[in-house]
Amino acid sequence: MTLTDLLGENEWNNFVKDLHEKFGICCAVSDAAGAHVSHYENWCNRICPVIKRKPEAIGAICAVAAQNFTAETKATRKPMIGECDLALIKVAVPIFVGDTFLGTAGGCGLLPEDGEVEAFMVHKTTGLEEEKIFELADGIATMSETQAKEFADYIAARIAEIVSRYESK
Repeated sequence: MTLTDLLGENEWNNFVKDLHEKFGICCAVSDAAGAHVSHYENWCNRICPVIKRKPEAIGAICAVAAQNFTAETKATRKPMIGECDLALIKVAVPIFVGDTFLGTAGGCGLLPEDGEVEAFMVHKTTGLEEEKIFELADGIATMSETQAKEFADYIAARIAEIVSRYESK
């Protein structure tokens, strides 16, 4: 069983688009191995696209966070709210059908309240100078703990509906 048994790629893209439009955060749906099932491009800041263009930065930042959040949500069967190594909010909600873990849905890329981008990590993985990093990080919107919880709850409710429709077929 895979995520595309629940919804087709276009439907997952629409799901991600809805999340992004409602919460203003970069969203994706990924399978149990971490591969994206959704391919709707949606950025919420200017620094993440720079990170995504550098394989060593993806490996050091995005992949590590995705692996940790996937493992945690699979083990606990609960949403996880935290931060990536850039100090940006990350939310992951597990997708289960019965006892079968299919992947996660969630988002990342906003700052926690009173947070700031971890410039050293950006520099270390991309080679960008501090001035450029601060220019790219300028204007990143924030997400409060309450908003992050609302985001996770919304995703969990939507996933529950999708799984319920699948199970009632």
